[in-house]
Amino acid sequence: MKESREITIYDVAKALNLSPSTVSRALKNHPHISSVTKKKIMSVANEMGYRHNKFASNLRQKRTNTIGAVVPKLNSY
Repeated sequence: MKESREITIYDVAKALNLSPSTVSRALKNHPHISSVTKKKIMSVANEMGYRHNKFASNLRQKRTNTIGAVVPKLNSY
């Protein structure tokens, strides 16, 4: 059985004959993308089942916006 893969901005861009950069900007609500184009991209992305992949985004940005804390052992309150 063939496994289905996640839909990417590249898939959405190919379906609309647009650049992946335009799709990315539209999905981030960039002001330089026209509202007509944004609506078209959002519609096709929803139809195709596109979902933002936070893990991939974090890898690309090399940031997770997560902090950690190290605390000493707490024996009493």
